[in-house]
Amino acid sequence: MVKGRLWFFSLFLVLNLAATFSSLKFSRDDFPPDFIFGSGTSAYQVEGAAFQDGRTPSIWDTFVHAGLSHGATGDIACDQYHKYKEDVKLMVETGLEGYRFSISWSRLIPNGRGLVNPKGLTYYNNLINELINHAGIQPHVSLFHGDTPQALEDEYEGWISRRIVKDFIEYADVCF
Repeated sequence: MVKGRLWFFSLFLVLNLAATFSSLKFSRDDFPPDFIFGSGTSAYQVEGAAFQDGRTPSIWDTFVHAGLSHGATGDIACDQYHKYKEDVKLMVETGLEGYRFSISWSRLIPNGRGLVNPKGLTYYNNLINELINHAGIQPHVSLFHGDTPQALEDEYEGWISRRIVKDFIEYADVCF
């Protein structure tokens, strides 16, 4: 009996919340003039192309391919790596003024340190240029979104080790 009441109450609450929030109307005038309307993603969430053009595995690739995500992976994801121009057009149609995205460390510097992957660098430059030059959308970049290169995790356990500070600084220098 308690279970039935709880279900009914939950349904009642959800329906009332839906009715309340669907009747709220917002416009640009409801926000400060310098407020930036935008969206955000993580590299692993949208890029795809997980094993293409020099990108090496991150800890996320290892985690999901170990069977811990019920078969879901970021191998293809939204395929932004190949479809970024289409994605930016959708952002324009949506009226976005800003886009926060992360850079995949293992796409930009496949071994976590050392040589820069020119195809990874080209991808991020093209994405940023598309946002700015063709859409007028402000790029906001996150340098790290939980996707440590697996090579660094294997070598010294990633963020558990202080050794990552030097590697992260070198990565950040490439980004700036």
